[in-house]
Amino acid sequence: MLQNSFGVHVSYASVDRGDGSDPRTVATDILARLRVPAGLRDATGEWGDRQEAVLAIPVTDDGHVLTLSGDDRVESTLTAADLRVAFQQQQLTLWLDVDGDLDLAFDADSEHEEDSQAAEESIPPMGAERDAPLEADAFDPPTVRVSTFSHRGPAVARILATALGATVDHRESGDWSLQRLETSDATGYWVTSRADLPLVELNRADSASWFEVTVGGGGVVPFWTDAERDTQAVLDIDAITVPETAEIYRRLLTEGDGSRDELLEVAARVALDVDAAHRALIPESLGGVAGERARQRAFIAAFGVPSDLIDAAFDDSAEPVGRRFVPVGWWIAARETAIAGIGEVTSLTRRQRPLARLADAVRRRPVCGLLVSLGELGAGMWVMSRSRGAVKSVGVFLVIDAMIDTAIWLTRICRRRRG
Repeated sequence: MLQNSFGVHVSYASVDRGDGSDPRTVATDILARLRVPAGLRDATGEWGDRQEAVLAIPVTDDGHVLTLSGDDRVESTLTAADLRVAFQQQQLTLWLDVDGDLDLAFDADSEHEEDSQAAEESIPPMGAERDAPLEADAFDPPTVRVSTFSHRGPAVARILATALGATVDHRESGDWSLQRLETSDATGYWVTSRADLPLVELNRADSASWFEVTVGGGGVVPFWTDAERDTQAVLDIDAITVPETAEIYRRLLTEGDGSRDELLEVAARVALDVDAAHRALIPESLGGVAGERARQRAFIAAFGVPSDLIDAAFDDSAEPVGRRFVPVGWWIAARETAIAGIGEVTSLTRRQRPLARLADAVRRRPVCGLLVSLGELGAGMWVMSRSRGAVKSVGVFLVIDAMIDTAIWLTRICRRRRG
């Protein structure tokens, strides 16, 4: 139970220095001096070309910043404006968006308004030096390696290959499947039924990686397993003498981004180990899973995905990890799906149902299936010859369906003999 009786949330504030140099050390010193139970994102990474650092600062609903007293009790006497002033005194700008307390930020903008106008006036008009053509690939979207774990059958892999014009690998283990491809287009969420869900999609680009989880009804929920990896507490949590205060601080940094609440919403619809998934999202310094790849694997495993599918997802070789589907055009895709049968369309979790098992048994005995189709053809022709009106239409339907099924069974028999 939190000891504070006021509403509080974590605000992600940026801080920068006018000359673009690293402000992190000075920023954390200020927060430590004021005893603000805050966190610093990307605390140990190289500064490089970054222009700002990101702080996780606890703020109350009335615009005050949480601090700790001398005896480690939670207080809310420091205003956001006072905190900005403390940063300004060290030549730093803190961009803390707190409703009702943005005057200093607006003042800072107005101070630079004339300089900005002068800079705009000094920009040369569009000329030869500004009309230089850009490289054609400057606007190309990045290629993303997509690995989707679900209960979808191979028919969806065939559809995705045709729709995206990409090669799709499909592999199954138990009632889970992996569909893997590379694309620069949105993959969409092709499902044959709700039994296909959840869709746990890992997207890996050169610059970032993220998850998109689809459980139906609630849309797509994104998760970034790398976002909080290098977040570190400004104050030493273990040195706090009041256990309740230490717990508040820890929860602010591990639950302040709302990821656990989102996981709980997902778990209300599908099977999910919330604690295991959350450990893949919280800071490594506060008990989170260590390492980029380990965090991704842990997040996927929390949904109950078999380890062999997870291993296959990270197999970056050019070899297929299962059945490989290539773009073939919509007509051929529809034909091949029909020939493959209902088993490839059925969700993996429903393959043991009586109808699916019966369809699979008949498919493994194509001669029996052909005989059934010929029987349907004879029945349809008999109805057509003996009836009129609506009943005759039923006979026409039976004949057409039987002819299609007969063609499919003959194709299956020929392929089986060739293969």
